[in-house]
Amino acid sequence: MVTIYFLDENEGHYLYRRVRKLISNRSISNRSTPVKVYYTEDHALNIDMNPRDPVSEMVKPTILNFFAKHIIRTREIGWILRILEHQYYFENEDEQQQILSIVQALMDGQHEDLPKIRGLPNREDVIVDALESFFDCEMMFSYESFLQFRLKPYRELLQEYIECGIDEFKLEQEYQDFIHQLRQFVKARVSLFSMVHLIHDRDEFRLFNQHNYELTEEDITGLLKENQQSFHDLIASNLLKLLIVIAPSKICLYTDDPDSSMNQTIQNIFQEKVLILPHQSFQVRHKNS
Repeated sequence: MVTIYFLDENEGHYLYRRVRKLISNRSISNRSTPVKVYYTEDHALNIDMNPRDPVSEMVKPTILNFFAKHIIRTREIGWILRILEHQYYFENEDEQQQILSIVQALMDGQHEDLPKIRGLPNREDVIVDALESFFDCEMMFSYESFLQFRLKPYRELLQEYIECGIDEFKLEQEYQDFIHQLRQFVKARVSLFSMVHLIHDRDEFRLFNQHNYELTEEDITGLLKENQQSFHDLIASNLLKLLIVIAPSKICLYTDDPDSSMNQTIQNIFQEKVLILPHQSFQVRHKNS
């Protein structure tokens, strides 16, 4: 039998009710060797599971996974915020929340291509591994002590995600500072063209002025050479340099992939000046002009 003592009586009662419901849902209460669950006056949750009993072995993974999910749901956010504040000195609440959102996205499987988190174990599995030894040995233990002293692998895993989240947060800040600078450059420019038509096809872009004239490589080189600016050294893309030099009042962007990185950057710099249109609509318009 496993006995878990709780400092928080409400949490103990909640877990008792949920474990009983889990066992009931498994339809084993009428078996000859039922798993017994009861809660005592000294705030102890008792789960009677015989390791040699097939019914106990059948229901144990369900109980362990439930406890792991409960720990994540009730403790994880607080732990992440405390680590951010006390180990990495992020005291600003807005910054904490931004990093927390990034960390949660990473843990939910987004950005799996990042080398730092590729191959990291599932955090529920890490908690289940820590719990399983207690259940296998039929131990008596304090729930709070377990959280504090027995979840070191889980806390280390959180720390890896947090470090990656901080790196992503700093990269995002640098990107936003970069975008702000480019917006200021655009604001200071006089528009060379009132409107441009920018056609995106896979990784290639073609640029037309308001008279449907397509700018050639020679035109682009000439414009950039005539308008050498301090911001040129900040930008790797000739397309972005050209758009900022031209500083059009309106950009019609014809694309079937508005979320590509370059298209997102163009939208972030020029904001309401960008009109997104389907790629095919330029072909129709160009034929009719």
